[in-house]
Amino acid sequence: MKEFSIPLMSDYTRPVIELYKLPALIDTGAVIPVISIFPSIFEKHFDSKLILPHGDISGIGGKEYGAVYSLSNFQVGDLIFNDFEVFVPDEPILQFPFLLSANLFHGMAYEIDTINQKFTVKMKDEQPLTREFKIKKFKGQLYPQIDGVLFEDIDIFLHKFWII
Repeated sequence: MKEFSIPLMSDYTRPVIELYKLPALIDTGAVIPVISIFPSIFEKHFDSKLILPHGDISGIGGKEYGAVYSLSNFQVGDLIFNDFEVFVPDEPILQFPFLLSANLFHGMAYEIDTINQKFTVKMKDEQPLTREFKIKKFKGQLYPQIDGVLFEDIDIFLHKFWII
């Protein structure tokens, strides 16, 4: 089994790691990763490509509008996302510049250890450290696609199995 750990930032009570010298929240309830920096600043500091100029995401905080960008070689610990698509809101919306959705670590075991102040990711020896994370628009909603597998939202699940 392979594993790597990243220290948790001790200034926060939530699981926050340092990523590209900025705080990154590990959000186990998020579906889409977010980089909440003004688009003009984002475009200066990241080698990015605009994928979807207009999109929106919804969450407990409401609906936010922005764009989807693709980044090359985005790194989280030992994981390298060769193709990493991320939502960038029109206006910064979070106190954390990075929000990392837990599904980035799909197929892996991860642990948020607040006693020892570390975030640990474990994977099978044969699992590659390179991944692909894309965002697809389906029926007007944004959904994650990890290593070619599209993950559907709970709303689609409910419509398939229950009448709502």
